Amino acid sequence: MSLKSLFLFNRKQQRGIFVLILLIAILLSLWLWLRSRPQESIELIDTTQYQTQIDSLKQIAASKKNKIYPFNPNYITEYRAYTINLNDEQLGRLERFRESGKFINSTAQFKQVTGVSQSWLDSISPYFKFPEWVNKPRKSYSNNSYNRKIVPKNINTATQDELKAVYGIGPALSGRILEERKRLGAFIDLKQVRGVYGLTDSTMIQLQKHFYVTAPASFRKLALNKASRDELLSIPYFNDYLVDQLIKQRTLRDGFKSWDKVVLTSRFPEEKLELIQLYLTLD
Repeated sequence: MSLKSLFLFNRKQQRGIFVLILLIAILLSLWLWLRSRPQESIELIDTTQYQTQIDSLKQIAASKKNKIYPFNPNYITEYRAYTINLNDEQLGRLERFRESGKFINSTAQFKQVTGVSQSWLDSISPYFKFPEWVNKPRKSYSNNSYNRKIVPKNINTATQDELKAVYGIGPALSGRILEERKRLGAFIDLKQVRGVYGLTDSTMIQLQKHFYVTAPASFRKLALNKASRDELLSIPYFNDYLVDQLIKQRTLRDGFKSWDKVVLTSRFPEEKLELIQLYLTLD
């Protein structure tokens, strides 16, 4: 084989060699261009100011979480008692006092009934919010129609006219009470009536003189740790999302052991915990 024969190519081979050389030239040019570009220096940014802002936001979130809002000490739920460090024994004394039909009208009376310490009372009593009639009693009426003997009725069978007969309840408020009763199916406890918009503490006292609650004979509390999805959906304060989350958390926790864990469920309406407990039990 002669040396000349090594350089003999047909036309197709010649085109292939040309394309190969062209690609090598392009890649080499690109490599040289990239090497010739100036390298950007890495600048270190001082993040101290951002960390300060993050710490500030954390402090604000913590203060909001622990913030106590004014409340009527006559209506303390188990969850509120937990947040203000009122123990079970003290809460029990308060509930027994309220079950007798009486109301606490001063901080001194609250201490006498519950037996809380003076230091606890000094820290929490500024948040007590008593109704206006405690400090500004209404004028007494001698009208016979106002002082006539009251015969209490079951509020689940009350008509709008019977509701309007209560001092402080007009057409609008009585209509809202009836709408709430229809939405719930029936009142289980007078606490549910207290949540109707526009019903003041003083009007609630008058309503309690005129009405009581008798739950339907078919009503039974559900066991949260055993109830099915459809049963939980029957509770008027629950929706599809909340029921799914409750079932998920119930499974993860192998059943709820306390209400403190229940209220941690996503979108749980903890302000309605006392009303929800009318329908559920952890037993």
